[in-house]
Amino acid sequence: SLTFASVKLENKVQGSGNPYDIVEVNYMQYGIIAQAKYHLGRGGIDSPDIIQKINITITYDNPNRVRVKIFDPDNKRWEVPGVVLHYSPLDSPLSYKVDVNESPMGIKVTRKSDDKVMFNIDPSDDFLFANQEIRFLNNLGYNIKVIGLGERVTSYILRPGQYTLWARDRTSPIDYGKPDEPKNMYSMQPMYAAIDDSLDVTGGFLLNSNMMEAYVNSQSVGFRFVGGIIDYWVFTGPSMADVVDEYHKLIGTPTLIPYWSLGWHQCRYGYHSLDKLKNVTNDYMKYNLPLDVMWSDIDYMYQYRDFTLDPERYPHDQFASWVHGLHNLGKHFVPITDAGVAQQNYKSYNDGVEMDVWIKSPYEPSQPACGKVWPGRAVFVDWTHPNSTTYWINQMDVLSNLTFFSGSWLDMNEVSNFINGDCDHNPTLINNTTMTYTPGGQGINTKSLDAAATHYYGHDEYNMHSLFGFLESKATNKYFTQHKRTRPFIISRSSYPGHGRYASKWLGDNYSEWSFLEYSITGIYNFQMFGIHLIGADICGFLGNTTQELCQRWMQLGTLYPFSRNHNDIHSVSQEPWAFGRDLITTSNEAIRNKYLLSLYYYSGMFRLSLEGGMFFRPAFYDYGRDKGLLATATEHFMLGDALIVHPCLWEGMSGRNSYFPYDIWYNFYNGSYVQLDWKQRSYVDMPILGKVPIHMRAGYIVPTVDEYNSVLNMRDLRKSNITLVVAPNGSSQAEGFAIFDDGLSVDTMDKHLYTYMEYSWSRHNSTSDYLVFNQKVGGYKPMNGEHEYISTIVIYGCDKGPYSVQKIVAGKVFNLRSNIYWNPERELCHITFFGGIKSYDIATLVVNYYI
Repeated sequence: SLTFASVKLENKVQGSGNPYDIVEVNYMQYGIIAQAKYHLGRGGIDSPDIIQKINITITYDNPNRVRVKIFDPDNKRWEVPGVVLHYSPLDSPLSYKVDVNESPMGIKVTRKSDDKVMFNIDPSDDFLFANQEIRFLNNLGYNIKVIGLGERVTSYILRPGQYTLWARDRTSPIDYGKPDEPKNMYSMQPMYAAIDDSLDVTGGFLLNSNMMEAYVNSQSVGFRFVGGIIDYWVFTGPSMADVVDEYHKLIGTPTLIPYWSLGWHQCRYGYHSLDKLKNVTNDYMKYNLPLDVMWSDIDYMYQYRDFTLDPERYPHDQFASWVHGLHNLGKHFVPITDAGVAQQNYKSYNDGVEMDVWIKSPYEPSQPACGKVWPGRAVFVDWTHPNSTTYWINQMDVLSNLTFFSGSWLDMNEVSNFINGDCDHNPTLINNTTMTYTPGGQGINTKSLDAAATHYYGHDEYNMHSLFGFLESKATNKYFTQHKRTRPFIISRSSYPGHGRYASKWLGDNYSEWSFLEYSITGIYNFQMFGIHLIGADICGFLGNTTQELCQRWMQLGTLYPFSRNHNDIHSVSQEPWAFGRDLITTSNEAIRNKYLLSLYYYSGMFRLSLEGGMFFRPAFYDYGRDKGLLATATEHFMLGDALIVHPCLWEGMSGRNSYFPYDIWYNFYNGSYVQLDWKQRSYVDMPILGKVPIHMRAGYIVPTVDEYNSVLNMRDLRKSNITLVVAPNGSSQAEGFAIFDDGLSVDTMDKHLYTYMEYSWSRHNSTSDYLVFNQKVGGYKPMNGEHEYISTIVIYGCDKGPYSVQKIVAGKVFNLRSNIYWNPERELCHITFFGGIKSYDIATLVVNYYI
C-alpha cells in the first residue's frame, strides 16, 4: 500500500495521524461548520509553515452530493474560480450522513442505504495543512478500483500507484503509477470514480489547480498538493451513471456542437503549401471519399506567428478562394493557433503590448514573461486581464480577414515551453529548492513558463498554470458564440474541469502502435466522464509510421470516436485513406460512411448530453453496472449511447474473436441476426478488415439511421436524406428511441428551444398489431424543405409474424399507408418502406398489423 513519503520541515518529520483537533462545531440545516486547531503534542511539527487554525465547511449540496471545504480562515489562499456552476443547496432527504470526530479531527460521509463509507478523513491517518503542502487520504476501508485522474495514457482501471496531475506537454508516456518519473500530460482533471467489490460506485472531485499527486491504493485515494485549499466533492452514486450525472451538474454540461463537426476530418503536420492542401482535397474527390473538414497545422503560418498566413506558400487571395470553394462543397477549414505569440514586431504582439495583456515576468514586472516555442521567443496571454478576451477576438478577426475558418484548434496551451522557465532569467524565485515538496519530483519550471510569472490580479503561474487551456478555450468560445454568433467548434490540447462547457479536445500526440489503438478507448472514456463529449485520438497515430493493417483497424475504430480526425507528423509516412492502396481506401470509405449512417443517432445523443450531461461513447459497465466481466474487458467493447455496442478489432492479424457481451438480447445491427451467447456470455464476432466494424443492437431500443449515407460526400448533404427507424423490441415487445432535429449551427438553440425532440415508442397492442408512437417532447424546429423530411422505412428485428398493412392515426383519424412490406420468417426480419406519408416530425401513431 502506498503511503505519503516522509516530508522534512525545519529538520523535523511529520508523524502519522491527524494533528488537528476540532474545537468548535455547529450543525446547520444545509451542513456543518467547524474549526480545528493544530495539536503540536501529537506528532506535530513546530513550524511556521503549518497552518495552525483551519475552518471546515461541509455543505449538503443535494441528496447525492456533499462538499467538504477546508481552508485557512486568517489568510486568503488561492481558490480556483469559475469552474463550478452557481447552485443553492437542495432541501430534500439526503442519501448520506456526515459524522465529525473532534479529537483527533475526522470527517466521514456514509451512504445511508448500505452504511458504506464514501469519504473518510480518518483520525488515525496522516493529514497536513501547510503553506506549500497539503495532504489528506480518503480512506474507504474496503477494496476499490479507481478510474479517472487525468490526463495520462494508462489502463482504464488505474493500477495502485502515484499519479502526478499538472498540465504538461509530454508525448504520451505510458503511466502505470510508478514513482520513478512523472508521466502526467496535457490536462489536469482531478476527478475519479471508485468501484467496490459489490460494483457500487462513488466519486470524488478535488477543485484545486496546484501541482499535485494522487495516491491510488487498494482501499483509498490520497492527494498531496502544493497550494490552495481542500475543496472536495463527494458523489454518492451508487451507479456510474449517478456519479457522472452529479459531476456534470456541478461543472456544467458539454457545449452544443455544430452538426458538421461529427463528420470526417483530415490533417497533417507537413501540408506545407496551398498546392499540397489542394492535392489532398482533390484526392478525396478522386476516390469518392467523404470529407467534412480540412485542417492546417503550423505550416500555414508566416514564420510560425499566430494569426498570420504565409504569403508565398499560401498566397492570400488564392487561399481565401480555396476555402470559399470548400464551403461551396459543404466542407470546412480549421487552422491551428498556438498559445505562444511570437515576441516580434508584428500586429498580434504589438497589440498585446498596447493592451497590456501578457503574463508578466517576475524579474522585470513591467515586461512580459518570455518562453520559447516554434517562432522562438514567445509571450502568453494573461486570461485574467480585463482586456484579454477583447484582444483575442481582435486577433482572431485578423486571421478571419485573411481567410474564413469554421473552428479553432488550440495547441501548446498547457502552456508548453521549449525551455525551463523564462528566456532571460533562471527560475530562482520558485523552484525545487524553494518548494517544500515537488509532486512527481520533476521541477515545476521544466518545459513550462516560470512558476513565479504573475497574472493581473496578483496570482502567479504557480497557482494558475493548469488553467491556461481552460481559460483560452473560454475566450475562444466567446469569439464564436458572441462575436460570430455561431456554435463553437474548438479542439484544445489542454483542459481542466468545466472545459466541456466551452470547448472540446483531442488526446494529443499519440503513437502509430497497436497499444495506442486500445489506449484511445480509455482516453475517450475518461474525458466523456470529465464532461468533454467531442473527443478523439489521432487516427492511425501521430508519431512513428503506421502500417496498412493498423491504419485499417484504426479507421474502423476512429470513425466511431465522437471526433474523427486522421492526423500525423511531418516525419511519418503518409496515412491518408489512399496512402496504402485500394484496401485502405475500401476500409476507409466503409468506415466513414458507417458513421454517416449513424450521424443522426450520434448528433441526437450528443445533443442530449448538452441538455442533461452523461456519456455517449462509454464503457458497457455504465449501462450494466452489475456485470464484473465488463470491467475485466472494458476496452474490448464500448457502448454508443443506449442502444449500440461495438467490438473493435484491437489485435494484429485477427479476423474474429470470441467476444464478451452484457447479459441481454442482442442483434447484429446491420442485418438483424440474433446473437446467441454461451454460458460465459460470449459469442464469436467476425471482424472483417475490409468490412464494417462489428456493431450490435440492444433489444428495447429504436435507432434512427440516415438513408443516403452511402452516396453523399459531406454532412451538409447528408441532412437532406430521409430516415430509417431500426426497431429491436425486447422480451416485452417494447422499444424506445429518440431523434433531435435543429439547424445544426445556431447558438441559442437550447435556451430558446429551437429544436424538435422526437420520442419513438414501440409496444404490443394486441396479438395482431403493434403500435409505434411518434411524440414531440419539444417542437421548436421544423426541418427545412428536404431536410430529414420523411421516415422512409421501418426495420424490425425479432419480427416473428408477417405484417400485411400499416395504418397511421393522427388526431383520432385513421389513414391507410401505402407501403412495401418484406418479411423474412427465418431471420425474423421485417422491412416496411413507405411511399411518403410520414414526416420526420409528425405527431402520430403507426399501427403495424400482422397475419395471424
